[in-house]
Amino acid sequence: MPRRARTTAGLTITALVAGAIAVSGVTTASAANGRCDDVAKLKGHALESCIPVLRGKAEAAGRTAEKAGEAYLKAKQASDAADRRADDLGDAAHRAAVIAQRSRARAATVAAQLARTGGSIGQTADVLLSGTGASEKLYHLSRMSELTSDTAQLSEDAKRDQSQADDLQQQAELAATDAENEAKDAKRLYAEAKKTSDAARLLVAKAEEQRSPGSNAANKQAYKDLPSDASVAQKVLAFARAQIGEPYVFGAAGPSSWDCSGLTMGAFASVGRNIGGHGVNVQYRLAASKGLLLPYSSAQPGDLLFYGSGDYYHVAIYSGSGNMIEAPMPGRNVREIAVRTGDLAPVVARFTG
Repeated sequence: MPRRARTTAGLTITALVAGAIAVSGVTTASAANGRCDDVAKLKGHALESCIPVLRGKAEAAGRTAEKAGEAYLKAKQASDAADRRADDLGDAAHRAAVIAQRSRARAATVAAQLARTGGSIGQTADVLLSGTGASEKLYHLSRMSELTSDTAQLSEDAKRDQSQADDLQQQAELAATDAENEAKDAKRLYAEAKKTSDAARLLVAKAEEQRSPGSNAANKQAYKDLPSDASVAQKVLAFARAQIGEPYVFGAAGPSSWDCSGLTMGAFASVGRNIGGHGVNVQYRLAASKGLLLPYSSAQPGDLLFYGSGDYYHVAIYSGSGNMIEAPMPGRNVREIAVRTGDLAPVVARFTG
């Protein structure tokens, strides 16, 4: 694309990402100045009251990352298109140069023939020795009626073809430069988006880890005190929250350690619901076979969230207000955090009905 158009597009994408990052409130400056963002100094009630704030920022950062990811995709597509155009123009320039060379050769042949039949030897020699300037020389000779009308046409063809080759080559070089710049912009924007999202999630993770071992006592007690007439979703969430702080162990399904599908299976087993067994994909497939998959936009507390595409690798429980409860990964404990949007499936499974 033209250089001016490329620059404008790049500035538009940059402005989009910068604006989204500013709205999310998770820039380095805000992290330094916000009370809740100074996680190392938070304890007790202050820590617990700040965790929802940090989750909200993490959710905003997730939306920012999603928008930045879309901007990156568009920039990447523009870069790929510019590369293809550069290749096409380079090929076209080569073809035009070949045609121009053939036109000059034909004109030189006619000029040589004219020399043998009485044309001006000096003028013809100029044509033969002039190389890339042959088209210009032939043009002037034709103006002086030194060549036949056919030779004059060949001269004009050579001049036109060479000019076309030069123009196309210049366009190809500009397109290649623009493609390189687009790729650099795309890489930078992706890095900014990833840094923003990672920073927000890291703050939430640090806050969760700051909790003392006994800080989940309230959730454990709430689960014990849950009324018998509570809904299935309320019971599932109360069970899952009671496990917050317990370690992730691959293949574990309680009672004091969990992996992601072990936690979801255990939460629903606590209310007598079978969700397919211990495994992310078996839970997804059961929901699909029973017609229990719904759009993520209609998610309700107690729904299952899946990560991946076709072959799912993680499952969590939606807890409402943009949050989820999960057993995340080795080295991390069960936690309640903002829903991550990267790799999030567009559907939820509702086993609570």
